[in-house]
Amino acid sequence: MPLLCGLAVPSLAIARSRLEAPASLPQVESLAGGSIVTRAESLRRKLYDLSHGPLLRKLRVGMTVHDARSGEEVFTLNSETPFNPASNTKIFTTAAALSVLGADFRFRTALWAPMETATRPTAETIKGDLFLQGSGDPSLQPADIADLIHDLARRGVQQIDGDIVLDGQFRDDSDLARAAPTAGHGGGALMLHRDTYRVRVTAGSVGHAAHVTIEPSSPYFVLHASVKTVAGKKTKLVVSPHRKDDHLVVEVRGRIGSKRGSVSVKKRVPDARDWIATTLQTVLRDTGIRHHGKLRIGPPPPGPLQVVADHRSQPLSEICRVVNKDSNNFVADVVWKTLGAVRFGLPQSLEKGARAVSEWLVPLGYKPERLHLVNGSGLTYENRVRPIDVGTLLLRLYHNLELGPEFMQSLAVGGIDGTIHHRFRGASHGLVRGKTGTLNGVSVLSGYVGSHPGVLVFTIFIEGFRPKRLQQVRQLQAQIVEVLLKYIRSGDPTPTLPSPAQPVPDSPDDEDTSVSDEEPL
Repeated sequence: MPLLCGLAVPSLAIARSRLEAPASLPQVESLAGGSIVTRAESLRRKLYDLSHGPLLRKLRVGMTVHDARSGEEVFTLNSETPFNPASNTKIFTTAAALSVLGADFRFRTALWAPMETATRPTAETIKGDLFLQGSGDPSLQPADIADLIHDLARRGVQQIDGDIVLDGQFRDDSDLARAAPTAGHGGGALMLHRDTYRVRVTAGSVGHAAHVTIEPSSPYFVLHASVKTVAGKKTKLVVSPHRKDDHLVVEVRGRIGSKRGSVSVKKRVPDARDWIATTLQTVLRDTGIRHHGKLRIGPPPPGPLQVVADHRSQPLSEICRVVNKDSNNFVADVVWKTLGAVRFGLPQSLEKGARAVSEWLVPLGYKPERLHLVNGSGLTYENRVRPIDVGTLLLRLYHNLELGPEFMQSLAVGGIDGTIHHRFRGASHGLVRGKTGTLNGVSVLSGYVGSHPGVLVFTIFIEGFRPKRLQQVRQLQAQIVEVLLKYIRSGDPTPTLPSPAQPVPDSPDDEDTSVSDEEPL
């Protein structure tokens, strides 16, 4: 896939704007014997004033604004200064993955059986151990595991004489297909529901028990709940999970205020392999397939093996929407490491992911020393990029006919979904596509504002504020974007706005927070 189409875009070595200090601003433009301030000049003055106002004057601020159609630089401020991108790192992660792996790349989870049994298409009995091999699919759900067993039933399989084995290690499929011993390469190849579950507590009548559920529903979870509904809003919940035999016992106790409605707590599963094994056991019983053997954790049986059922994940384009819209750190780092493993082989590592992204950026004109990226999520204080590098990449993606549409669909839409569903709900509803980034003292907002042909590409980096100022910083970033949109509209005497898309349900637990862009666990 070509990385760029043939459209001209500014060089990465573009100089910092003359507009970074008021003394360098051209004051007026002569017209018909008088003096006026041009539209562009008025915009630059407003951006300068906003970036040097009372809230930001003592903070570190970096900005770039480009005209998407022409590539013209409209405004820059400290554009060559390294900043922490926080979750704007995900722009590099998803763009590189979509380009190198392809938008239709899919993870595979497969059941392997001894070659002799697998090659008999009408066999009612599988003799020998089955092995479940994953590839790190971050979208794998219990229903997908169930589909593997349903596939066996559809093939006519009625009995399995052997164990069903899994260990969650990464492996090359070619190794499983050979008779030689198969090497494992680290854990994480099998995960379920991103290895998380949610406890949801809904208030009942005052003085009575609250309604408590676990999502997703599974026999793996054993719920012990003792939560009382009290008057008002005061809520205190304690969730205490512990493993017992092959199950996870989840104890929930405390109180919930009647005015709180519903509260949810997300927790991590200590070992997804137990959850997967329980799911397999349940589905075998439900489908009527007789299983004479154990479900156990262990390495694959001796080969050669062959796939008897497999599940393909959602396409990478859909997974990247989870990364960018919801700013999910876990999935972002899975994509980052997968990219590295595809390029440089197993075992997976963050270092290989960083190498793969750097390799992808070099032909675009980036020098490796300009960026320091150690992971794909941005959940670190080590990453450093320059605003101009983010802005120029966004501009290149806008002009890339193969990669650009999929990438832009992955971004949150102002007033509609993702981490900016609660911003840009007025006249800018549906006209901002952006990526947030939040760590303590760091707030970043980058993306596109407007509609074709009037689109501006922007980046806004702000560092050095106290956590209590986060909302004010975000409001000012939104104000800057609103100014950009007003500028676009002022140049169109009859602006036509697209019909707003239908809102999707909010996902407050996936919003960026004062700690990071990841959902709290």
